[in-house]
Amino acid sequence: MISRAFARAIIFTLCAVTLYPIESHAAPAVQRARYLVLSAQHDKPPDFNSVDIIIGPKESTDKNPGSQWWQIEARRGVEQTEAPLFELRALTDRSPLERQSGDVKFQRYQLHLPETGEALEYRDEHTQRALLPGWADFQRDFVPHPSAATHYQDGVPQTVEFLGQVLTLVSTGPAEWPAWKDVKLLSLDRECLVGTSRNFKDAEGHRLPQEPGKQDYTYVEFKEDDYRTMIDAGMNLFTLKPHQEAWVRDEPVFYIRHPMAKPVIHFPADLFRANYLGPVMFMDEPSILMVGDTNIHNTLRYFSDAAALIAKRTRTTYDSDGNYGSWAFDKQLRQLGFNLGDMKIQQWDYPSWETYDDIAHYQFAGGAIGFVHEGRYQLPDFDEKVAAYTGIDRKHTPDELLRFHYAIMRGAARRFGGNWGTAIYGQADPAFSDRALTLAYDMGARYLWFWTSDHDHHVPWPEQLELARKVRDHKREHPRPSIYGKPPKLDTLILIPNGYFISLRNLWWVREMDKERQNESSQKYRRLVQNVFREVYRCFDRHEDFDIDVNDGRPISGYRHVIHLKLE
Repeated sequence: MISRAFARAIIFTLCAVTLYPIESHAAPAVQRARYLVLSAQHDKPPDFNSVDIIIGPKESTDKNPGSQWWQIEARRGVEQTEAPLFELRALTDRSPLERQSGDVKFQRYQLHLPETGEALEYRDEHTQRALLPGWADFQRDFVPHPSAATHYQDGVPQTVEFLGQVLTLVSTGPAEWPAWKDVKLLSLDRECLVGTSRNFKDAEGHRLPQEPGKQDYTYVEFKEDDYRTMIDAGMNLFTLKPHQEAWVRDEPVFYIRHPMAKPVIHFPADLFRANYLGPVMFMDEPSILMVGDTNIHNTLRYFSDAAALIAKRTRTTYDSDGNYGSWAFDKQLRQLGFNLGDMKIQQWDYPSWETYDDIAHYQFAGGAIGFVHEGRYQLPDFDEKVAAYTGIDRKHTPDELLRFHYAIMRGAARRFGGNWGTAIYGQADPAFSDRALTLAYDMGARYLWFWTSDHDHHVPWPEQLELARKVRDHKREHPRPSIYGKPPKLDTLILIPNGYFISLRNLWWVREMDKERQNESSQKYRRLVQNVFREVYRCFDRHEDFDIDVNDGRPISGYRHVIHLKLE
């Protein structure tokens, strides 16, 4: 047993340690810590050699008491005589140099680029809080933090990790905190991305006849005035080349740009632009590419083969460093010779763009973050295909056609916590293309896109502008809750057996069914499609909002009624 005297001695000793810390005197109100960069890559110098971290003033509000301003200045040289490559100024719940676990919470995020003269503040239009660049592990790699073993000197860590490198402290001292002048606020809507994947338009400005033979359009690159026109119309997502970048990058829009296109990207400065998304806009048609692959389509036999294979192909593409992979950006930066240290940059937030919306569930199962349907919506074609499967000669409304397609995508997206959307193609009926976009928005779509190029697939630029304006005006008149909040409760979820998908297409490549649709597998599938439409029609007639998805065993929530269909 420990005596009371001995216990009191232990307590006194602990108190003495607390009263006389090793790391002593208080830091000034605004403090500059200068660091030099230690390269984390063997025999390769860093792309910046010094980093100043300024701990600025505190700011208190009712919602954020005691928030901390701080600033990063990265320079190519070791002296302060040259302009920084970039200056990042942020307001967070605490200093990132404090020895605390967990991410800092950003309230403001500002970027100054001396080379271009830009001073920008990025803000989420919906939350009115800081909008950060979308790289995976942004907080770990792009926010400086103390190393695990560091000691502190004058209130700051001697060793810091930042952008895949190690920073070593060389000096500390007081600093000034001048206000930044002419900061341009970019209020960005990341919850509704409207745009096209091309950096050009048609010169004709109207549709070309595609009968008796297909005609392609004359394509011309967007000019500065074109971008202003598109932004005014409500577009906020652009794919561009470097010579077009200056017209877009300081506007409240997002942009896609290949880092290796000349002139190459400014590293690391451009990676701190919160509206630069990277080089990849979408993953291209995993399902269509699977169906057209002669390595498998004569061998693939069962529906379950297709379900498993599309999930694996999606994962294989998404997890790659190929052109449509989430690691493509990392590979390209390394090919340019930049020193990333131990940092790996993943551009994770982009969807699959796909013709076969019916396989959306299995692409999400394979790791897709989002899904965009190639919308070639035509009522006569839909009526004919539904009648062929169900025997019901129903004249559907545009909303019924759209809600069927959207139910499949939204159902899968909700189950996996992903996003979905639609793209208008030239083959879509112009009579209700605007409704296709506004209804998708109302139902929670994140992506509202257009296809530019390729004969009859192309949507003429004036039509794109008019459709974008319809979406812009609809958003103003019908604001919706955040798609990142709790999903609204819906009426009905229709679940089909795992391994199946509901398609109205010719499934010649699923070999368990015969071409005449007469064998047992064909008849079972026909009955499944009929049962799905039976429930869909009930929802239509009752004016219920419904989704369609796969009964794969994952938890179900957010629906008042769940209908489990079986293979009969």
